[in-house]
Amino acid sequence: MRQHDWLGRPIGASMDDQARASPALTLRELAFVMRVSRALYAACQLGVADVLAGGPLTSAEVASRLGTDPSTMRRLLRALVAHGVFEEETPDRFRLNPAADLLRKDAPGSQRAGVLFTAGDMRWQLWSDFLESVRTGQAAVERTFGKTVFDRHAENPKESALFGQAMAAFSAALSRPIIAAYDFTRFNCIADVGGGTGRLLADILIANPRVRGMLFDLPTVVTGAPPLLAASGVAGRCTVVAGSFFDGVPTGADAYLLKSVLHDWDDPRATAILKSCRTAMSPEATLLIVERVMPDKAEQGRAAEAYLLDLEMLLLTPGGRERTAFEFGGILSAAGFAIARIVPTTGPVSVIEARVI
Repeated sequence: MRQHDWLGRPIGASMDDQARASPALTLRELAFVMRVSRALYAACQLGVADVLAGGPLTSAEVASRLGTDPSTMRRLLRALVAHGVFEEETPDRFRLNPAADLLRKDAPGSQRAGVLFTAGDMRWQLWSDFLESVRTGQAAVERTFGKTVFDRHAENPKESALFGQAMAAFSAALSRPIIAAYDFTRFNCIADVGGGTGRLLADILIANPRVRGMLFDLPTVVTGAPPLLAASGVAGRCTVVAGSFFDGVPTGADAYLLKSVLHDWDDPRATAILKSCRTAMSPEATLLIVERVMPDKAEQGRAAEAYLLDLEMLLLTPGGRERTAFEFGGILSAAGFAIARIVPTTGPVSVIEARVI
């Protein structure tokens, strides 16, 4: 007869089998996810991956270089190894693996800023107030800090810089699937509206040498764009324009790109952004929305990241949310557009192509 452990799981079964066999285990693992987030944050804040960039070290050696407790460092590293970050090549000797390598400050495609931003103290504080947001439907950020997250970033240069780095890192991770899925070669000029410091636009221009770009975002944001565009070798093909998309967007492009912009806003303000684009666009121009497209019906294991991001929007933004194709169709129609097609990518986002009507 097969033996079972204290949670009723068959001994020797895979984790997937165990989860299916034990709803209690599934709930326990889900409740523990917050611990993984903070362990990642601690490793990034301390610079563990940077220390290990030179080669494998013991936990005591890592701790000595960082000025931390050796025993605790071993516990932190082993917990992250168990979740696929770092490797323990021999007992108490650790090294980088592909995931841990992306936590280095200077790694190509580094996700360090993204982890610090997503799992940092501000988010921790806001999520502690999540229950009240569920009860009221109101964002936690204004209740907690007395201002919107955008106002907070504008008043805090360090936080704004981290936000910009995090968004650039997330954009870099999405660039390849977006460029592989959608053909940008037919455009002469692409305007990236709310494009941050220009990471996605730069990658599109690198992949499409005949295309020009126009980067548009708030003055406090686009100040970080010139170094990125220059380092990418596309500064000569990209114009940087500062402004607010609520006041209007630049004319002259034949494609207008909105990546991860509309999910920050409620329907009226998302529609206002789309109307600004519509005013700037010629009748022949194309609107491209890069966002997560939510399923019409929730199912286990499908779009799980998007559903959690939707809750994040509840906490952080004035009515922001992830949307279904039908919901995108509603705000687009209100702004004078119609969906031409939705192009999925191998990443979590799709490219919604819309035309002026």
